[in-house]
Amino acid sequence: MSKLKDQINAITPLMKVCFDFVKNEYNSLSSSMKKTLLFLFIMSAGFALFALQIFIFGLGYTGLSNYVAWGVWIGGDLSLIVLGGGAFFTSFMLYILRRDEFQPIINSAILIGLLCYAFTFIFLGLDVGQPLRFWFAYLYPNWGEHLMPQSMLTEVVFCITFYFMVLVGEFTPIILGQKLLDRFPVIHQIGHYIHKLMWIGAAVGTFLSFFHQGSLGGTYGVLFAKPGWFRPHLFFLFIVSALAAGTSFTILITWLAGKVKKKDVVPFKTYVSLARVSGFMFLIYFIFRIYDIYLMITKYVPAFDRNFWDLWGGTYGLWMLVLELIACFIPVILLNIKAFREKEKTLIIGVGSAVFGMMMNRFAATLHGFTVPNFPWKAFTPYGPTIQEIVTTLGIFSSMALIYIFCAKYLPIFPHLDKQEH
Repeated sequence: MSKLKDQINAITPLMKVCFDFVKNEYNSLSSSMKKTLLFLFIMSAGFALFALQIFIFGLGYTGLSNYVAWGVWIGGDLSLIVLGGGAFFTSFMLYILRRDEFQPIINSAILIGLLCYAFTFIFLGLDVGQPLRFWFAYLYPNWGEHLMPQSMLTEVVFCITFYFMVLVGEFTPIILGQKLLDRFPVIHQIGHYIHKLMWIGAAVGTFLSFFHQGSLGGTYGVLFAKPGWFRPHLFFLFIVSALAAGTSFTILITWLAGKVKKKDVVPFKTYVSLARVSGFMFLIYFIFRIYDIYLMITKYVPAFDRNFWDLWGGTYGLWMLVLELIACFIPVILLNIKAFREKEKTLIIGVGSAVFGMMMNRFAATLHGFTVPNFPWKAFTPYGPTIQEIVTTLGIFSSMALIYIFCAKYLPIFPHLDKQEH
């Protein structure tokens, strides 16, 4: 008993130091920031509570069924994947194409990508329903002798896993560059050496991300029994969408970080350069998307003896397609016209609309795709996400925001800002 008391007495001063540090940091924040953090903490706590409930008691607390196997979670999952595409594309442009103007934003892009891919695993874990069987996705691909290649999920899971490992490697020198750690010569040299090899991570990451982005589209596009999904070119459409939306998301989050810090964390010309790339990719995506709809109307849906417009009924109907097209057309204008792109207000409206439009595309792909009946004499499948699904989805995004805020405060995420302060 006395030994236990001695251990408690030894830990108490450390706990007091930690508590005082957290208290002082919290008191130094503005009232608006305190309210924001409180909201994020509440949503994250709700996510943890409901996720634990689902892991313990199963998917009975969701609105999922045999007809709607993937719901709002997979919409969030696909959104994270496409928005995290800014990490591999920005790394590719900086380290492979040597576009040095993207150096100030590269750490933020890598952090965003790392968070997107890390929480992708949580979304997938929730949707599996039985976490002890997560390894099924790795070892049961439905491929082999006398078996059709029925699932792309194994390829997707392996690519996501390997690319997440690449992102961890790319993020390591950022952690080692933290002021307290960088004082040690050995750690400084290790971080510097890893940074010199970043071009390898950029090349491998581009290769892996390119294929798994496309494979996610292929997961839906090869389902010839689903008239709302089937078209083989969806593989390429998903790749183009990642190149377009990922860069816009990187700009938006980094700009918001600057507003929170009330400092120019990245030079505005870096935003403009990246927005130019994003705008061009959105132009390609928008043309491709219109062609995609044209092929659906004239070729793929009629192959099922169906009418394209008849597929857009139910709860998740034509309004989702219209919103997506409007939101994706706005960045085509605002990010490609120089006068709009070089104004902060219109640039942020453009990238914000781009992010919203691509998220709408991903949510429509799942929510609308599952509810479309396979046969014309069947009704649209009803699906409504439960409070557990909604809170866990919002809570995951809230948790990402909290981690980003923490990293932005205590790690050298913004080298341009560090140079200004010195």
